[in-house]
Amino acid sequence: MKNYFFTAFLTILLSIGAFYAYKTLLPDSLFAKSMLEYEDKEDTLAIDIAETDTAETDAAETDAAETDATETEYGPFDGLQRFFQKLFTLEKTKKGSIRIAYFGDSMTECDKIVLEIRKGYQNKFGGEGIGFVPLSSLSKFFGGSILYEYSPKWETYCDFCSKKVSPESLGISGFVSFAKPGVWTSYRKGTLPLVQPTFFYGQSTNSDAKMIITVDANTVDSVQLNPTEILNKYSLASLPNELKIKFDNADSIPFYGVNFSGNSGVNVDNFALRGNSGLPLGEFNMDLMNAFHREFDYDLIVLQFGMNVLKLKPGPYDWYESGMTEVVHHIRKCFPGADILIISVADKATKYETEMKTDYKLTKLIETQERYARNTRSAFIDIFQMMGGRGSIVRWVNETPPLAWPDYIHFTPKGSKKMGGLIFEKLDKEYENFKIKNNLYAGKNENE
Repeated sequence: MKNYFFTAFLTILLSIGAFYAYKTLLPDSLFAKSMLEYEDKEDTLAIDIAETDTAETDAAETDAAETDATETEYGPFDGLQRFFQKLFTLEKTKKGSIRIAYFGDSMTECDKIVLEIRKGYQNKFGGEGIGFVPLSSLSKFFGGSILYEYSPKWETYCDFCSKKVSPESLGISGFVSFAKPGVWTSYRKGTLPLVQPTFFYGQSTNSDAKMIITVDANTVDSVQLNPTEILNKYSLASLPNELKIKFDNADSIPFYGVNFSGNSGVNVDNFALRGNSGLPLGEFNMDLMNAFHREFDYDLIVLQFGMNVLKLKPGPYDWYESGMTEVVHHIRKCFPGADILIISVADKATKYETEMKTDYKLTKLIETQERYARNTRSAFIDIFQMMGGRGSIVRWVNETPPLAWPDYIHFTPKGSKKMGGLIFEKLDKEYENFKIKNNLYAGKNENE
């Protein structure tokens, strides 16, 4: 009995000693006092966590390299080789055209960011016009590139709007419009001309629909629509200052929009999808997209999404990686032969106690985007690092004049211009590197 008592007493003494020995290694509190404190600790530790995760990722990639060397040999711009080759051919011959479809969320709405990319390419390689514009959408403002108005009677649908429709009907812009009696849409030139406007519409059994075309305030034609194919088109005018189209008896016909672009140089379509994560693009009607592709022959598809994903779940983002991987595979089927470029999210700040700091979930999301870009053999640009990394959105908001709005998400017009310029400069630098790597210079091959 004494032995048991002595053993128990000795155990208690040893436990007390161990507690005081390790007390200095324990935190003052095992639990955060509030969710804000927890989030702030997460944010301040984000760099260390990211470094640890990066080390683990690097180790995993090193292991993968031993079994599949081609995986690590794939660089962030290897996915643009066909696009760069087309650019070189255009630069060398001054003939032909290149077309880019730029899909993005509200960061690209109103022709923000994309305007500068389009301008950069057209200044260097030629080309004119704003590209494809829907008949109605969520925004009438195109940053002055063109002036765009439409009747409130249009029934406008998209897969992510409050008014939804079967994805089978969505046009290449992500929108589809259905007409009520007397609906109209007008376009006026802004900083860009209304180049070779061509109207596109879908399939229907309606054989009574008419389109009334007004050019520069003069009604020039009344056209009977013939919606027999999955995609139909009609050339509207040569180079108007103002174009208005009105529709009668046109119910049940899916209307897609008007293309304003020439037959040479570089054309860039801006398809801004406000509030979109990018995942709905996986529901595009492949037959319809193939028909658009036959018309436009896309060389590059850009996907700039992700900011809206931060609102959905805090991570991990395996579900988003899986979903966007499927989207990229589907996009390749919709636009066969086109290269794909993934653009990361920009910096975004969240308030932790009294201070605005980079959202601690952001780096995880960017790692996810880079991973599905690499795994799908797509190109990748990290605009988070391009704009300055952690805390950059706060600095952009505090610039004079500001480069970002006080929501700590969206860019001002000046900030959009800067970001668009940075993206184009990066792409153009990589194109020049492509020419050096392949012994191409001054529009010639050194073997010629």
